[in-house]
Amino acid sequence: MFKSPNFWKKKSFLSYILLPVAWLYLKISRLKMRSVHSYKLSKPVICVGNLVMGGAGKTPTVIALVAMLKKMGHTPHILSRGYGAVIKGIKKVDPERHHYLEVGDEPLMLSQFAPTWVCPNRIQAGKEAIKNGATVLIMDDGFQNKALEKDLNLLVVDSIQGFGNQEVFPAGPLREPVKSGLHRADAVFFIGGGNSTAQKASALGVDHAFKASFINLTEPVQKGERVLAFSGIGYPEKFQLTLKRAGYKLVEFASFADHYPYTIIDMERLLKAADIKKAQLMTTSKDFIRIPTPYKENVKVFKINLQFEAPEQVEELLERVVPFRE
Repeated sequence: MFKSPNFWKKKSFLSYILLPVAWLYLKISRLKMRSVHSYKLSKPVICVGNLVMGGAGKTPTVIALVAMLKKMGHTPHILSRGYGAVIKGIKKVDPERHHYLEVGDEPLMLSQFAPTWVCPNRIQAGKEAIKNGATVLIMDDGFQNKALEKDLNLLVVDSIQGFGNQEVFPAGPLREPVKSGLHRADAVFFIGGGNSTAQKASALGVDHAFKASFINLTEPVQKGERVLAFSGIGYPEKFQLTLKRAGYKLVEFASFADHYPYTIIDMERLLKAADIKKAQLMTTSKDFIRIPTPYKENVKVFKINLQFEAPEQVEELLERVVPFRE
């Protein structure tokens, strides 16, 4: 679990102090990448990754790509490292049987849309997925992992968050410098508002860029109703901003660390605060997975879907490695 520090957003004295550590982190990361020989699987691999620590919109992008690949006649399977998973070896996630503490919250969520495999070794997981009928594999994260050869490298960038202070961890949010990451990317997906996709792509020197935005799938409560929202994702403030833009009356927002495991004590405190303020509790789909079962009936879920601005162009990109099937 981690909570992104404020100095990651804008360069500060603290970020400059941490530059030597960032330099060491980058050197070690590059040595690891150079020492790994990439393995080629018998089916195409599409990697969906980002350059920053924390959330950029990978999970909803994976879900949107799964839907598109199914329309193209494919059987996509998802490969995940399973952040926080305690299960060892290769495991196919069963949303009816597994708990998020066993397999991780993101794999559990993704398993509702496509067969999802959790294993630190993506090669083994990929082989198992292919044995079980996968015609294409989607790596959820793993842009910096060279163990598996990718047929398509896709980067996800939050249009508002961007690359923060543009420094490498721990001086900033970057896993690697922007320039080197963009050099390996086949395409970039800009998620959310901000400047036009063309402007962003031109500024970064990107040839293939796509825009995507979130649409509300449901209205969990009436607009204008008092809401006490909470979230433990990479950048909880994005959820807070989304609710405000959607027209909800946000009386309080509680922020937790990414992947935070909500406890009974946490939920009792939130329920008490909501009762005092006469507000409805609301959270994200990913957070909802981590709420103790007895409390789920008290929390509304703000469900969203990612929509590509030019889906036909995204299909053309995918067709490079996975042609339409009858």
